[in-house]
Amino acid sequence: MTAVRGTPAGSAASKPQAAPGPGERSLSVRQLVADGAAQPVMERVRREPPGRGELRVRAEWSLVSPGTELHYLDRSARTGERFPLGYCSAGVVDAVGPQAPGFAPGDRVIAMGWGEAVHSEAVTVPYRLCRRVPHDLDLADAVVAGLAATAVHAVDRAVLEPDDEVVVVGAGMVGQLVAQTAAARGVPVTLIDLRPERLRTAAALGLAAADGDHFRAAEAHPAPAAGGRCVFLCGTGDAGGVIAAAARWAGRAPGRPRLVGVGRFAAHIDFSVELGNLDIRYAARCGAGYRDAAYARGLRDVTAPPGEGTVTENLQRALDLIDIGAVRPRAMNLPRLPLERAAEAYAGLRERPAHPAVLLHYGPHEGSATS
Repeated sequence: MTAVRGTPAGSAASKPQAAPGPGERSLSVRQLVADGAAQPVMERVRREPPGRGELRVRAEWSLVSPGTELHYLDRSARTGERFPLGYCSAGVVDAVGPQAPGFAPGDRVIAMGWGEAVHSEAVTVPYRLCRRVPHDLDLADAVVAGLAATAVHAVDRAVLEPDDEVVVVGAGMVGQLVAQTAAARGVPVTLIDLRPERLRTAAALGLAAADGDHFRAAEAHPAPAAGGRCVFLCGTGDAGGVIAAAARWAGRAPGRPRLVGVGRFAAHIDFSVELGNLDIRYAARCGAGYRDAAYARGLRDVTAPPGEGTVTENLQRALDLIDIGAVRPRAMNLPRLPLERAAEAYAGLRERPAHPAVLLHYGPHEGSATS
């Protein structure tokens, strides 16, 4: 008898072994990547069983986040770097790795994480970046919670008070989510955009809407008797002029004026006494522990600053807002396209259409299991 290499003849390893279970097999699945072109490329990859603190999820939906993903597509076209695209997915747990408490195969979950919850038929994601979805909530709505967690974090950083007045500049995906999240705090919110078609969506969400002249027109209106003003900057490009106008508007109220950056923009700010007292904050990512591999896999804990949450907590809060109807993905008119039409979806988003994002659907799974 020939011995198995590295294993004594007659040992248990030389005896017939049971076939691996579904969660112990690797999967051959499709995913989208940025690979040197302006549009994504579909490739086939092998998705291994989950490791410590990880879940493997069979995707049903993923959300295209235009600002981030078009940025990396353009960067890839410039530099030749490769990036798996996407970071918001939703589906059913296929396998649970060791020490990933609170989850079981068959759970409906949202998953997030750049480079992890990518646009793919199956994803492997740290368990602290996943949350279980209520049984009566559509996964196509729930998947929006991945990006809504960024809005939750931004609103936390704004430190809103009950008498505050809020303006959100930019009615893209993040802007619409920030506006809904702030409105859920009970403060009046106005959403500003230069495109009337985006503002029609704001009206459908029950939000006040205004065009780019809002700050100039508001100069003629008296400031509120109490409370401060907060402006969220959720646009792109050169924001210097918008910041100056927003600072003047916010500074006319008796309370504390604040500017909170959330989008990808550039600005030149002249700091002087004319600017007045102004708090400027930037809300990047979606809470403490994001992009921390040790935290995400349960290897260590993190403590969020006072008044803020961890990424896990913010994901749950975002999901709860969707579940109770405070954040309404269906009213945002997000097209739903199959993965096969992804290139069409990205090309359309470059034209800055009325819809702020696209949902990709994964129909009957083509991913095949291999031992």
